[in-house]
Amino acid sequence: MQLELDQAFGSDMAMLSGTLPSDPAAQNEVSEHLRMLVRAIMQTDDAVMIATACGIIEFVNPAFERHSGYSAKEVVGQTPSLLKSGEHPPEFFAALWEALRKGEVFRAVFINRRKTGYLYYEEKTITSIHDTGGEITHFVATGRDVTARVLADARQEHLANFDLLTQLPNRSLFMDRLRQAIRRGRRDARRLSLLLIDLDRFKRINDTLGHSTGDRLLFQVAQRIGEVVREQDAVARLGGDEFTILLEGVDGQHAGNRVAEALMSAFARPFEIEGHVLYAGISIGIATYPDDGEDIESLVRHADIAMYQAKASGRGNCVNFSSVMEEEMLEDLSIEASLRSALANGEFEIYYQPIICPEERQMVALEALLRWHSPQHGEVPPARFIPMLEENGLIASVGRWVLQTACTQIKAREQRGFAPVILAVNLSGRQFRDGNLISDVQGILQATGLAPGQLELEITENILIEAASVAGRTLHALAALGVRLAIDDFGTGYSSLSYLRRFPIRTLKIDRSFVSEMESSPDAVAIIKTIIDLADNLGLEVVAEGVETAEQLALLSAFGCAKVQGYWFSRPVPMADLEGLTELAAAKIPAVPRLRPPCSVGAV
Repeated sequence: MQLELDQAFGSDMAMLSGTLPSDPAAQNEVSEHLRMLVRAIMQTDDAVMIATACGIIEFVNPAFERHSGYSAKEVVGQTPSLLKSGEHPPEFFAALWEALRKGEVFRAVFINRRKTGYLYYEEKTITSIHDTGGEITHFVATGRDVTARVLADARQEHLANFDLLTQLPNRSLFMDRLRQAIRRGRRDARRLSLLLIDLDRFKRINDTLGHSTGDRLLFQVAQRIGEVVREQDAVARLGGDEFTILLEGVDGQHAGNRVAEALMSAFARPFEIEGHVLYAGISIGIATYPDDGEDIESLVRHADIAMYQAKASGRGNCVNFSSVMEEEMLEDLSIEASLRSALANGEFEIYYQPIICPEERQMVALEALLRWHSPQHGEVPPARFIPMLEENGLIASVGRWVLQTACTQIKAREQRGFAPVILAVNLSGRQFRDGNLISDVQGILQATGLAPGQLELEITENILIEAASVAGRTLHALAALGVRLAIDDFGTGYSSLSYLRRFPIRTLKIDRSFVSEMESSPDAVAIIKTIIDLADNLGLEVVAEGVETAEQLALLSAFGCAKVQGYWFSRPVPMADLEGLTELAAAKIPAVPRLRPPCSVGAV
């Protein structure tokens, strides 16, 4: 140790020895203090560097060597710029020298570069040393390696501001950037556009292929968005499958629309994940500052409303916000609030639309249709409130009420002397997946006394697509009860026709869109003929929906369609108005030659 001290401070000790007191005892005491000071400098874990007033390094301790990777021989005679990383701006060093020249202490975290080339963070204090005349002779710098702490803090900051999956800014950071962008827009009188992006049917991918595949898809979605936007555009993941883009300095809605079109085009390409080829459509809502909002809350809310409208209009769309949308959204919220108490308040009613057998000129079935008479909102269209029942989960309880009430009313009608008819009741996807469906149907049939063969449950093709194995078990269980099964809106789905062979389907209902176009579209006519021929070959019944003219009825009869329904015969009416409806419907059916066996409850 003594040798190290002499090598490090030999000249300084000699210089200091000239100022030692003449008393030997006092000299020994001072020398011991000096040695203690030197030992402390040499053994401390803080890096110590002493440089001349001109910045030439004269001494470094072992801790400096460990931190920097340079030996004392390599740095003595050099300047501290040896450690310079290039990470600090010139203003940083200007402030350093200004403070030191004033005799002030300078404290800061330096980003230095080790001999190996790696960066490290040093919490450094630099102090000037003055001679007896007050002149600066040296600078002494002490530093502590705080790399671990800085990196930990940086990681915490990253976790707080960035999405771990996609590495995009998260909601918190994006909102801060949006706030700053609005300030710049207000200051410079410039516009900005906010695009809110939501994946279509992402839940289906997650549920079918698992969350791991869903996460990989989200990562690729973030990358694909990055391919479309400019480097200066802010992109973030707000959560789940929702992303957002901020465009500054734009020309109103046009810039947002251009980016949206580019995104739509980009997302038309499939994603390849773990051997799966996946298509992820997107719905986009756009709000523009200051037209659609002058603060964060209103701008984000309006973009969200526009995105909701894009989804409601069929997904895969881009919609710009308008004030009308907000009014409709507020009304929807009010309607949904009233809807939650509608069942308990007895506001629902079942209407019935006849299904007619043209050859027999009689009504052979009734379709039960839900209607809502709201004291606050009046007659709310089913197309508006039924999707709300689906979304908020009320469809299960309401659907159970519809089935119970309709079966009760049809049985009571039969007991009043009317001929038995088939009761057709629609099932939603949520109802169909309800684990209590089979027991509910069985219990209602037993309680009401309606024959199982008089109940026909209608489902759409899409329900069969979503979970074919589960659907098969449910359909076979219902068929085992004796209940009839029908495919509603047939021809509009995208599934294979193989389900007609695998599942116990009895009836195909031709979608009204084909019927409405049959007088002007040869394609619609071809589809209708194909469905009727297909049903014939498979031994199934066919019902054509949406018949509104005598010409449509004549064509369908000529094609051999066994049953029809639509406004040409009757709009849906309450049970009390069904009296005499059979005669009215028969009067609107021209006599046609018999093409099939008589329509009856047993054959329908």
